Amino acid sequence: MSRKETIWAIVLLTIIGTSMHFVHHLPFFNHFLGYIFPVQESVMAHTKMVFYPSLLLSLYLVVSRRDIREIGAPVLGGLAMVPAIIACFFAYWVFVRHEIMALDVLIYIASMVGFVLLAKRLRRLQLVRRGWPIWTVLILIDIFLTGFLTYNYPTGWIIFADLS
Repeated sequence: MSRKETIWAIVLLTIIGTSMHFVHHLPFFNHFLGYIFPVQESVMAHTKMVFYPSLLLSLYLVVSRRDIREIGAPVLGGLAMVPAIIACFFAYWVFVRHEIMALDVLIYIASMVGFVLLAKRLRRLQLVRRGWPIWTVLILIDIFLTGFLTYNYPTGWIIFADLS
């Protein structure tokens, strides 16, 4: 990706990911959309706001480059940000015991920048490019598990708890 493309990806995907937070308030929201968009104020539900934009970047690269091997790097970058988001949130949660919206937004923006830059770097690795069938299966598993565990059957784990 060129520098210009990288900047556009960061800005556009951050806007898309942020707007995902508000979809559940729309009148046309339905059961299916609950699997994709966050519907509660849990840390894990908000990781959808990184995963699905990373999937969009993957699809953009696959289509624009006409190369299925492009699918892995953005998704791997996005998935790498999930534990980082969880760690950052709980690092400050331990001290203040409530959400700080400005800090949440900062963590989110940093994770979006991080995933795009990591994806840009990972695209160069042959292991990532050759492993596209594995990454495709990983994407499908993540779509199922994230949607299932955050919407239908949240576990008792704190990362799935509604912290609002």
